[in-house]
Formats: sequence, C-alpha cells, structure tokens
Amino acid sequence: MSGPSWGVPPWRVELPPGRAALPERCDVAVVGAGLTGLAAAYTLARQGVAVVVFEARRLGAGASGRSGGIVLEGTSAGPLPEADDCIATLERTLSEAAIACELELPGCWELTHAENGAPLWRDGERALSLSETVPGGTLDPGKLLGGLAAAAVREHAELHEQAPVRGISGGAPLVLQIRDRELRADRVVLALNAYTASLISAGEDFHPALTLALSTQPLAPGTLEAIGLGARNPFYTVDEPYLWGRPWGPDRLIFGGGLAFAGSKRVERVDIRAQEVARSLAQLEQRVRGLHPALADMRIAERWGGPVAFRASRTPILCRHPSLDGLILIAAYAGHGVALSVHLGRLAARTILDGGTLPRWGEVVSSSEAREVG
Repeated sequence: MSGPSWGVPPWRVELPPGRAALPERCDVAVVGAGLTGLAAAYTLARQGVAVVVFEARRLGAGASGRSGGIVLEGTSAGPLPEADDCIATLERTLSEAAIACELELPGCWELTHAENGAPLWRDGERALSLSETVPGGTLDPGKLLGGLAAAAVREHAELHEQAPVRGISGGAPLVLQIRDRELRADRVVLALNAYTASLISAGEDFHPALTLALSTQPLAPGTLEAIGLGARNPFYTVDEPYLWGRPWGPDRLIFGGGLAFAGSKRVERVDIRAQEVARSLAQLEQRVRGLHPALADMRIAERWGGPVAFRASRTPILCRHPSLDGLILIAAYAGHGVALSVHLGRLAARTILDGGTLPRWGEVVSSSEAREVG
C-alpha cells in the first residue's frame, strides 16, 4: 500500500517484530500506531489487558513520524485540567519503558514580531525578538515512536502494520472491519488525529492539514552560536506569520511554517508536490534564509509535510464517542503534540482501566456514526 506524497523527514523508526495473523477478539483495539495509540497500548498491556494495535501503513508514516520533535507543556489552548503535566508524564514514560530518544529540556523560546528587547533575527521587514522562555525542549520522534512500539510489544501488545481499519460498528462488543476480516473488541481507542475523518466524523469544528517543514544539511562550524541557538532552545512565534524551529543533531536545523489544508477533511489527499504546496515550501525556505546572514547559504536536506489537526478553540478532542459505546476518540492537538499525545494516550488507558471519566473540555459537539469507507 502506497502512502500519500508528503516527503521524507530525517527521523528513522526501528520496527519491533510484528505478528502476521490477525486475531478475532481482544479486550482493547487501538486504531493508529502513533505516539497516542502506542502510549495507550503500552499502558494497557502493562496491566495485563489484551491489546491489539492496527496501523494502516508503516510505523512512523503519519503524524508522529513527521513531527518536528518539539516538546511543550499542556495544550495550545493553554492550561486545561488533567492536561497540565504532560512533560512529567513523558519523562516518567521514558524512564519506565527504558526509551532513549535524546530528550533535552532547555526550555522553549516564544518569539514575537516586536522591536522591544534585543532582536534575535530579521523576519522580512520586522524583527523577531525573544518574548518568553516556557517549559519544553526537543527529542527524536523516531526513537520515541520506535521505543514506545517496542515497549508495548514487550508487554505482549500485538502490533499490526498495513492493517487499515475500514469501519467500526456498534454493539457489545464493537466490530472492526480490517482487510477481509472482522475483529471484536470490548473497547476501542481511536487515535488517528488528522486521519480521523477517514473513519468517523469528529464534528464540524475539526480541521486537518499538513504543516510544512524542512531540515538543513550540516551547517558551517559555529553557525548555531552565531545565530543565537548555542543553548539549543527550540522556538516558535506567538504571532503571525507562524514559524517554528529547533536544532537537530550537532550542526543541523529544522524549521517549519505554513499549512496545506485538505478538502473534505481528508488530509491523506494532500500532495506536497502540488504547485501551491511546493510554492509554500519555497517561501518557507526563502524566509529562513533571510533570518540571519549565517543562514543565507544553507543547504536543504529534507522537505516534508506532517499531518496535524486542530479545532478553532485549540482544545484537543478526548471523549467517549456519543453513539459508539466503548469507543474513546483522541485527536486535534496541533502545536503541542509530542508530550500531549503521550499524556492523552495514557490518560485514555487509565480511564479504561479504572472506569473513570474524561475531562469535559475534550467532548465533540456533534458526531455521526462510524461508517465504512473505501
């Protein structure tokens, strides 16, 4: 199965051994083997729950393997109950599962287009200045993703790649249509984020898109220090036009900015080779070259798009499906995905384990029945 044409990011994901045969029954089915789904599967499997994870393509082919790897606290909507200790959850998960993913937490810079303070860079005709340093840092998303998958498999969760779920129907248990088979599950965690609309409705206020990114070739010695990133802080702008970035490896940089929206909420139909998207990537590259003279001659190594989703309120979706009893839906956390995705996956798993409630802010206002798609 060929995936969408989104370019190739620099991350590499090591795959744990999979299982060829699909089971007929499980306690919990997790749809989507990204950071959210794998964190949920790992948490459940550690408690002896029979978990099966289904990934439509290959591990790392979607949002989690195309992240910029910037770690931030909370949500892009600001502090929310039960989503205010995401970095601590991430650190605890890494320690517990023995995952090495190059986590560094020097703090993240919030930049603004303002002349007050010492300008860091020039962004077109305006200065970019440091406004605040907030909790955060960076990691290698490929190593985190592969580490979570390996940890889940060690705890006896099953992971099936190239196994797209075509539909979910209600009942007790829920019935998932996979390939030419059906699987019955007492509970389902739907962790598709930007792909959610390929299976169910996530409400009218659900907007998937590609966020565009590029990485540089190794820079000349001393470049990071010359442009003010010697302390290796990641950054993002708090006003428009949006720009984010981070150091990568000993002497490379990653930058991102701009969105390519999907028609009919189907982000997999966006192609970065399309004229408009390619133009946006070229504008991003030109913009980065103009930030500082030391970046004027940088060489680009990779260009790619990463699928994201958000709501106008910027609050994530985390709720029990209103008409499919037993299904938990998690999506729409653009801007704060890395630590938050692990946190929400584990929160959903704990809710299944202890029968607790989910926070009210994550509810979907309107949603339709799951449907079979081609």
